[in-house]
Amino acid sequence: MLDPALALGARIHLYPLQANLSPDAAALDKLLAGIRQPVKALLATHYFGIVQDFSHLRAWCVERKIALVEDCSHVLFTESYRPTGSGIHGHFVVSSPYKFFPSEDGGLLFAADTQLFDELQTHSASWLDELRGIKRVLDGSRGTPVTASDIASLDSQLAILATKHAIAGNDEIVERSSPSALFQEAMVGRASLRSSRFVVDHSSVDHAIRRRRENYNRWTQAAAGLSNCRALFPVLPEDGAPYMFPLHIDHPAIHFHWLKHLGVPIWRWDEMADSSCRIAQDYRLHLLHLPCHQALTKNQMQWMTSALCKTLSQIATGEQ
Repeated sequence: MLDPALALGARIHLYPLQANLSPDAAALDKLLAGIRQPVKALLATHYFGIVQDFSHLRAWCVERKIALVEDCSHVLFTESYRPTGSGIHGHFVVSSPYKFFPSEDGGLLFAADTQLFDELQTHSASWLDELRGIKRVLDGSRGTPVTASDIASLDSQLAILATKHAIAGNDEIVERSSPSALFQEAMVGRASLRSSRFVVDHSSVDHAIRRRRENYNRWTQAAAGLSNCRALFPVLPEDGAPYMFPLHIDHPAIHFHWLKHLGVPIWRWDEMADSSCRIAQDYRLHLLHLPCHQALTKNQMQWMTSALCKTLSQIATGEQ
């Protein structure tokens, strides 16, 4: 998220978030007061597909002549579908359809004022890149089936993990003023793959929304009866298409370790930039991102929810 700004030679200022991942308005005023250079843009994100009300941010930015960039990368926001309240306040809107559909890449840049794009130029990917993209999509579609025996073996796997000592990792803070190794200069201005655009244009949005909501609600039900955790957003908006299910856990050192070793596909913000934000410090390691995409089978969901329930019901001796 920071790399494009760094590539332009811009200075970045991080602002605090509230517990629901919305911007802290009072903190924004305080931060702006301490910045000497003109502020050109403010990036505000709808995390996990939960649309926030950014109307106050729009007014705040207009008053100060700051461009509001509305980040819908966690929102199912396409040329043909936009959840209520999303993409209506930003001077610019960015989204990542590839996070919701089986495409190799694909990003959308939108603005209500189309004149802002008069000088924008893009170039197409090579046919070799197109073929590589199709191959990666096909390779990624070959998921491993889950059986009843996989679910039954969770207890024995956890018993083995409980006997092993987890080695704590070491945090390392790296300060840099240039983009990270993940930034690819060659990708700047490149249009998405033709195959990606075809997949997004021909995928069923209704099916994606329905299945994602069903899987999200399964996570909500599984977590409702558990101790040592809480759902960040237990209730979905009516037309929301969740990106992932965010779950705050009390004992990340051991429980994240166990879930990873069981093979549960979970993520968290381990590499989040160092900041003084209390919420960022907490969510960096305590907030799990659990998958709820539409391609998950019932067996896969049962295995993952069972693994979560069995893992979080156990507390290792001495765990804090």
